[in-house]
Amino acid sequence: MSNADASLTREQYLALRDPAGGYPANHFAFQPLLNVLHDQGASTMLEVGIGHGNAIQFFHAAGLDIWGVEIDQDLVAKSKATMERWGLPADRVVWGDIEDAMSLSGIRRAGPFDAVLAMGVLPHVTYDLVALQNMRTLVAPGGRIFVECRNKLFSLFTFNRYTYEFIMDDLLADVPEDLRAKTSEFLQTRVDAEVPPRPTGHAPRFHNPLDVDRIFIEAGFTDVVIRPFHYHASLPRFESSLGAAFREASIALENEPSGWRGLFLCSAFVVEARRPQEVTATY
Repeated sequence: MSNADASLTREQYLALRDPAGGYPANHFAFQPLLNVLHDQGASTMLEVGIGHGNAIQFFHAAGLDIWGVEIDQDLVAKSKATMERWGLPADRVVWGDIEDAMSLSGIRRAGPFDAVLAMGVLPHVTYDLVALQNMRTLVAPGGRIFVECRNKLFSLFTFNRYTYEFIMDDLLADVPEDLRAKTSEFLQTRVDAEVPPRPTGHAPRFHNPLDVDRIFIEAGFTDVVIRPFHYHASLPRFESSLGAAFREASIALENEPSGWRGLFLCSAFVVEARRPQEVTATY
């Protein structure tokens, strides 16, 4: 199937935007991304953590040649099947660990790519600097990466365990213990300090949009832009009870122009960053 044949019908578009009636978070995350790639003249993209391949149809319809790398072998098979369903080569999806450069040698030979996308990856890696440095080797000079992060500042709006931990472990990490103890006692009567339950295994990592640019710059990127998405129109605890009203009010906030409200009302953000053009020394 050529890119000219890949345009979405209205029904296909609605299915992608509203999968099973869930919040269309990726729909809003991808909108500015596609505009940037169009202006850049991008034609190739690698998705790190391609998962079930849910984004393949979306980017294929946008005219991009898409490849994928995935650490879960079962999901590799599922994404390969999705590739085939859209008339694309299944061997564009390979197994690999973004924290292990040796495992990426196969996909690196297919690149470098005009863009690298990583949704739901950085919260689960052990060494985010290593992951970003490896992404840098996969994107062409002048190309861009788009990396989702979980928003640590959203904790100030959740009034639950994340709020408690952010205040105690981030804001008050170095204050005297007697003050910390008094604060802890107060907070435990004001927030749901045990909700959500503490994970038994690897806990996902959160990043602060006010300083996350440092690690991208350290990894060799420039022009870092923060794009919040997945708004919450009220406290998350009300999402299930308010149902459609909560969802529609939250969707209405997407793309709001304040420039700062999303830093607190959004549970996630995408970091856009550019790999600089290489400078060739002349003598």
